[in-house]
Order: sequence, then C-alpha cells, then structure tokens
Amino acid sequence: MMSYRIFSSVFSVVAVAVSFAVSAQQTVAGQFVQIVHGKAAPAIEVYAASELADLLKRAITDVTTEVGDQAADKSAITVCIGGPQTNSLTASSFKDWPQVSDQGIVIRSRDNGAVCAVGGGSPAATLWAVYELGHRLGFRFLPRGDIDPLQKKPVVDLSKYDGVLEPQLRSRTWRTINDFAIGPESWGLEEHKRFLKQLAKMKYNRVMLSVYPWQPFVEYEFGGVKKTTALHWFGEEFPVDGDTVGKKVFRGAKVFENPDFAGLKTSAERHAAGRKHMQGIIDAAHELGMSVGVSISPLEFPREFQSALPGSQVARQLKSLTITPSAGQGPTDETLQKLVATKIRAYIDTYPELDELYLTLPEFPEWDQHADDALMLLKKRGASGELTVESLVRQARERKLIASGDRGERAVKGNLVGLAFLAELFSDGSLLKRKDGKAVELVITSVDPALFPVLDQVIPNDASTLNFVDYTARRVAENRELLAPVPAKKVPSRLIMTLADDNVGLLPQSALQSLGTLTSEIERHGWDGFSTRYWVPAELDSSVYFLSRASWEKGLTAEASLKELWTSATQNDAAADRLWLAWQYLEKATNLIDENDLGFAFPVDGLLMKHYRPDPIPDWWQSATDAYTQYMVELYRAHGAIDGGAKPILFYYAKRGEYVVEYLAAVKAVRQAALAKKAGDNEAALEHLEAALESTYNCVNTLSDVAREQSDRGVIATLNKFAYRPLLAEVEKMAESVE
Repeated sequence: MMSYRIFSSVFSVVAVAVSFAVSAQQTVAGQFVQIVHGKAAPAIEVYAASELADLLKRAITDVTTEVGDQAADKSAITVCIGGPQTNSLTASSFKDWPQVSDQGIVIRSRDNGAVCAVGGGSPAATLWAVYELGHRLGFRFLPRGDIDPLQKKPVVDLSKYDGVLEPQLRSRTWRTINDFAIGPESWGLEEHKRFLKQLAKMKYNRVMLSVYPWQPFVEYEFGGVKKTTALHWFGEEFPVDGDTVGKKVFRGAKVFENPDFAGLKTSAERHAAGRKHMQGIIDAAHELGMSVGVSISPLEFPREFQSALPGSQVARQLKSLTITPSAGQGPTDETLQKLVATKIRAYIDTYPELDELYLTLPEFPEWDQHADDALMLLKKRGASGELTVESLVRQARERKLIASGDRGERAVKGNLVGLAFLAELFSDGSLLKRKDGKAVELVITSVDPALFPVLDQVIPNDASTLNFVDYTARRVAENRELLAPVPAKKVPSRLIMTLADDNVGLLPQSALQSLGTLTSEIERHGWDGFSTRYWVPAELDSSVYFLSRASWEKGLTAEASLKELWTSATQNDAAADRLWLAWQYLEKATNLIDENDLGFAFPVDGLLMKHYRPDPIPDWWQSATDAYTQYMVELYRAHGAIDGGAKPILFYYAKRGEYVVEYLAAVKAVRQAALAKKAGDNEAALEHLEAALESTYNCVNTLSDVAREQSDRGVIATLNKFAYRPLLAEVEKMAESVE
C-alpha cells in the first residue's frame, strides 16, 4: 500500500559499523545494506545517510540497514554517501568519479550493485542525490509530505540507477513568511521546518524570507525613535470563538494566532519571539544546505519613524501602517540614506548568518520629478548615455502589463530614482558586510521591465536581480517577449514565478501551464532560476513538483510532469489523465478570475460584501463555477478509482473544490440580493441573503472537514471575519426591515 507520509523526524543519526557486499547473489539473499558516510563527513551528509536508510526501509521488503563511518560486513550491500572529497570509501571504490559542479548529482554502482555511491559536488548535492535515488525508487516528494511507492520491491537492486545530473536552473528559491493569515506568516517554526525538509527533497536550494516593516522580526533605532510596531497580517485580529463557523479546527482558541506568538502582547515580547522564529527558520534551512535571504522594502518604515524622517508621507497601502519618502526627499537625501542604512544593518546584525539581502523597489514611489536627475546619476556610474527618461516612459506606457499607462510611467520613473538611491547607498560595499567579514549577496527585486535590457548598467555592482513582470503567471507568459532582453550572462537573473496570486486570493488556483511556458523561456535565455510567490499552498503540489523536476530535466512539459507524478502515485493511467483534465479546469477557472476581476477574492475587509452591489451578474461567473465544478468532479472520479497514499490528498483537493463552488454560489446570491433590494423587493433580497449565508456556512464547514495545516485554519478565520460575519449582520439588518 502507498502511504501519504507527513515527514516529521528529527535531525539525528545513529552511527554504527557497516560493511561491503561482494556479489549480487549475496545482495539478494542477505537484504542487508550498510550505508557509509565519511569519518569526518559534514552533518548534512550524515543526515543524508540516515535519510537513505529510511527510504530503503520504506521501499524494500524486509531490508535491514545500518549507518556508520566504516564498512565492516563483507556480505552486505555497501552504499557510500558523499563524493571522494568527503568519503575516502567513495574515493577508493570509484576512481572514475565524474567531475561535476557544486550542484552536480552522482549515483554510481559496481559489482552488479553490490557497491554503490550516492554523492555530489557539495554536501547539499549529496543530500539531493539521496532524494533523487528515492525518486527513482518510486517515492514522490510533495510540499506537505511524501507519497510512498504503491508496492515495495522484493529485493535491493541499486545497479540500474546510475546517473549524473546537473541543474538547468541553479537558483530554485522558495519564498516564505509573506503577509496574510492564509499563508506562511501564520505558520509556527515547526511547520516551517517540516515544509523545508520537503523542499530539500525536491532540491530547492534557496529560501527567501519575505518580511514587512510592521512585522516583529527586527528592531532598530534612528533619530531617537525606536521601532515598536510588531504586528502580524497588517494588524488584523481574527476571533475564532463564539459563532465562528468551523471553530473545531481552532481547538478552543479564542483568537487565531501564529502559535509562536500566542498570547504575546507587548512589543518587546513579540520582537523577541520574532527573532527566535526567524532565526529558527534560518538555522533549519542551513542545516538542509539551503542559502537564506531576507526580502525587505528598504524605503518603507513603521509610522513611528515619521518624526525621524521629516517630510515623509503615509504610504498608500492596506491599513496605512508605513511611511515612505515624499517628493522632497531625493536619491541623495542624507537623512534618508542613514535611515535606510540603519534598517539594513539591523537585519544583517540581527541575523548574522544571512546569505542574501533582497531589496524590493517601491511599487508606487512619489519621486517622479527626480527621474531625470536619477538617470544622470546612473549614467555617471556606467549606464548607457543613450538612455532617456522619455524612451523608458514610452515603453512603460505602451506595454500590456497592469503597470502600463500612467501607472507604468510612475513605476519606471520611481525605479530610476530608487536605483540611483541604491547606487549611492552601496557605493563602497561596506553596508553588506556581516560580522564575520563575509559579504551578503545583494539582490535587487522588481526592477521595471523597461529597464531589463540595461540591468547590468543600473543595478549596484555585483548585485543580482529577482524580476517581477506582472501579478499572475498567465500575464507574464503572455508578455514573455519581455524576458529575452535581460542580460542574463552578465547579471544572475531570476524570475518570480507566481504559483497563486493574493488577488485571486483564498480560492483554489493553478498556473501550471503558464509556469511550463515560463520555465522553458528562462532556461532558453540562460536565466539563473526562479523564486516562488504564493499564499495558500493547498493545490500547489503539482506546480511545486513541476518546478523541482523541470529545473533538472530540460524540455519537461507541465502535462508530462503532472501525468508522471500522478501515474507514479496512483499506478493508474486513467486516474492520471483525469487529474490532468482536472488541473486544466482549475487553471481555466483561475484565468477567468485573473482576466475579468483581479482582486475578486482578495482576503481583506469586503472580501464578500464588495459584491453586494446592484450590477448585472457577469457571464464569466457561471463559466468559473462550471470550471471549478468540473475540477471537483474529476478529482472525485480519480479519487474513487485508486487506493493507497494518493487517496487522502485527492480527497483534500476535492473538498476544497466543493468549498469554492459553495463560495461562488454565495457571491452570486449576494449580487442577486443587491439587485432585488434596488428593485424595492426586500423580501426577495432577504431570501437571497439567507441563501448566501447558507452557502457561506457550507463552504467554511466543508473546509473545516479537511483542514490540515495553519494556512487552512487561516482561510477559515479569514472567511469568518470578512465573509460570514458581515453577511450575517446584513441578513439581520434586512430581516428587521422586512418585519
């Protein structure tokens, strides 16, 4: 039987004596495998050895494994963990070990599989090699757990798994923390650790901690002002007691909280917990061989700093929690430079083992009038003399992105000023020095696409880029010609891959086919890799899996990846075909929302009741409902045709398919109520509102039946606050008017 296994073992290894096998015949008869790491092996390779022992026991019938740093039993199969540099047994047993990069993976065997080696060009690559061998043994690793082989193999035979792999994309970055209760901002450290272990199995090698100025992860002081703001999810509170629908998932809690911050009220308490939380994520990622960076918006600050930055203004964003520079503060403003430097040093000093610093250029800067001066500064530092503000603005206004027209003009002008500011800030490089003397890698995020052809000329020296083109993968794929001019050979360039957008919100989403197009494009143009962008991880298993495999397998398509995954997981070709059909319906629904009403289910106040207006019901609502319904139906059909560990995850997807159909019914009923109210028929309006309330209750209750993790609970808390309770209040108000 296949098992859907949530991985939660601790990072520990027992070292015992092990030995060589001398023949394939003894291999079959003995079923004893000794796994040998180097005597002075790095911790990650010792961990890799224990992981292989676990995988073999789950994949092979009646196998015994032992892990240690020497070979003692000459009748056993011997597997060497690590390359020749870290394991002398590998060096002596495989003198023809291939030359590979630091990310190269090597699996070798001799004597008909009696002696094997699993290693790589670095300790992290050795761990990936173990998981690649696990993949070839039939395991499928997904973000929230493993799907074990449906049937165990009768004997150990590692002779057929020889191979050497190098990645097509060297940077495979996972973004986490974010900014809403529905996403990883709500996860405790233990949930982050479990997720990171799964990402390591899929060979993701970078983690980006995306944090915001109002969160409790850093403290600093400037101009006599100390940072005191220490909030989660824009300062919203989510009560989950009383009339909360689905409150069983909160286990008696009165308020939905990140478990690492439960009950903490003061700024000092929350900041201390924030440092411990984020340092724990950094340590866990490093233990798995991943690099870690923090992503910040350098030009945004909590509002308490307004007095320390005279002339600053409140930023135009949700809840108005931050300030930004105003028109009077240009790229050479001394006070602003010092404040930004203080903030950056606070992160580097608080987390002294950070590997990267991601700096996001502001989306709506107020620096338009400084654009000409900024471009002159950039030209003095090497930008092409042929660049003009006018030509850049023309490109930005005429393109087909959301940031086009006036918004495009503001974006590109603001980028010029922001880049000039950063050029001044990092002119000598000292700001990026860690306490140990090493430099943090600087990554500039969200440079305007109009500047893509000259990235190497406008970013600080030795920086790389993480590029944002538009909010959804579909939109980027439709404008993929913008990716070609990036000078990827001169500047390490990565693309933000949006797996699920917060504008589409808390609804099930897929961008799998668009991700397939984009992966092919960045490989073709020599980009360094990608970083994910998402909130709810629910339906994203197939997308995350695809990116993990396509990063190593050139030409892999989205369809081939999904069918390979689910054929292996279900051992049922027909079920895999149904799941490909299901994902096409899911992507169709996602695209309909993206094309017609981006922001349709943005998880904030007004989530549902913004649809309570007397406008005609759009035709696309029914099309989206039909697509989601077909998605759900195909999931249930596939679920009913299989056994084993894939079954519970398909049931989880299907129940979330039910939830969204109920939610869309509620949206439609709310609109019908508004139309009836406008027509003066309050009784009909009440009937529609009551129908909407019932659908909302059903959708939340359906989610609570399959809630597995903190993001699921965050969706339930968000729906209660921003959908169910406001709707209930309107039902009660309308009932009074009818009476």
